[in-house]
Amino acid sequence: MKKLSFMLLAVCVATPAFAQSTQTTSDLAKTVKYRPAYHAMTQLPEWVTKAAAVSVPTKTLTQDGRTYLIGHLCKPHDCADHQLDVVFSADGKTTWGLLSRRYGKTLYQMPLGEPDAETLAALLTSYHDNNPDDAVKSP
Repeated sequence: MKKLSFMLLAVCVATPAFAQSTQTTSDLAKTVKYRPAYHAMTQLPEWVTKAAAVSVPTKTLTQDGRTYLIGHLCKPHDCADHQLDVVFSADGKTTWGLLSRRYGKTLYQMPLGEPDAETLAALLTSYHDNNPDDAVKSP
């Protein structure tokens, strides 16, 4: 009987640990406790936001009869692991990017500004043109 009582007590104590949280991810990210960390996670690195980077001269890009400028930036003293390729519209009203970040041998890339398929292809080409010896593939 003591064994059964102990098992019932253990189950009652452990049950809250297995309970599903009813708080959504969005709700959690808005709480006072998690909001600062969530905000910090969603920010681009300072070398990107301030364009405080090593860069190359831009090139002219033509898509569907429109002219754009395309360029490449990287983080000073860590170019191999932190890169950004950028397409600027000729009127200066729109910009798209491809942020590339390497962790070990794995390359992660994130489009910025919601480029269409053709612009994304140009950004990927720019990345590969500036990294001709890069044999690492994105996951």
